[in-house]
Amino acid sequence: MPLVRRKEGDTLIVLGPGVVNDLRHLLRELGGTRPYLVTGPHLADGPVGARVRGALGDGLVGTYSRSRPHVPEQTAQEVAQEARALRADALVGLGGGSPIGTAKAASFRLQELRGSSPGPACFVAAVPTTYAGSEVTPVFGTTDLERGRKSVIRSEPIRPRLALYDPELALDTPSDLSASTGVNALAHCVEGLYSREAGEAERAMALRAAGRILEYLPRSVKEPKNLLYRYRMFEGSMEAGLVLANAGMGVHHGLCHVLGGRTNAPHGVLNGIILPYAMRFNLPIAGRAYRELAPLLGVRVSDKGDTALGENVCEATAGFIRSLGLPGRLRDLGIPRADLPSMAEEALESKSVRANPRPVTARDALDILEAAW
Repeated sequence: MPLVRRKEGDTLIVLGPGVVNDLRHLLRELGGTRPYLVTGPHLADGPVGARVRGALGDGLVGTYSRSRPHVPEQTAQEVAQEARALRADALVGLGGGSPIGTAKAASFRLQELRGSSPGPACFVAAVPTTYAGSEVTPVFGTTDLERGRKSVIRSEPIRPRLALYDPELALDTPSDLSASTGVNALAHCVEGLYSREAGEAERAMALRAAGRILEYLPRSVKEPKNLLYRYRMFEGSMEAGLVLANAGMGVHHGLCHVLGGRTNAPHGVLNGIILPYAMRFNLPIAGRAYRELAPLLGVRVSDKGDTALGENVCEATAGFIRSLGLPGRLRDLGIPRADLPSMAEEALESKSVRANPRPVTARDALDILEAAW
């Protein structure tokens, strides 16, 4: 497992077993001497949190351990206020998409407080333990809990300056969380392949990442303590995140954001439920994408037309997700069918839904949701 150190834009990416021990040095290299740790209660109280705090040493100015799924707006505000009071110059998000997204949202709030001053008030560093991909994107979402609405914002200054992948920190990540966030990473690849914003470099990266995820996600779910499998999954999820950052997303992610904001269901689990149905909706425009995905999913490419091949690819994707033991239906999450029409209408406000290469109507969105229910 070689040590990887690469730059993607302004993000320094470091991958390898034990690299968490270099965290303090890497932050200083980027100008951060007063880090503030943002994570959830489970990691904060366990060995992973202890190891990261130890790596940060006496430079650590504080810890916020109350991050929550879908990043409630109040949570982001609390982190921004505490970080500002402690004069933090780096927010270190530890865990999955929720704590890393919380750090990004707080950085955005701090930037707003600075007004016209250039650059972020407090840069973000990310130490992922799942495969959500937020650690390399300039995108974050916050949820208004009273309204049940999730808003997604893209802001280049909050793109993490450091993404540190240490597979040793992922060895205790529960298998169900690995499965759901791994499917989220796979969805980044699928939507990237037919995104109108994707160039040939993004398409090649999406296929490479999808191949790694399809091969190593089932292995890491079955053998969570296998360091090599965790390393390979970080390779795949990192590149899947870069695809998301560069190519954008479509109807699949837009629907998942609406569902998450309304119901608080885990984003990765929603990805697993919605993905095959969103892929079927995009069959008319995704012929090349599904033909390239087919061999990775074990689907034989024959002389059949794109529609028949695409149907097989969609079914193979659904079978892969089922094999991971994830919920298969929205009803399994307790989501009432009666709520689907209003969710479909709300989805039309999503930039991701509007960016889908096949235009989406409210009826289309409802059809996808009802098929997934």
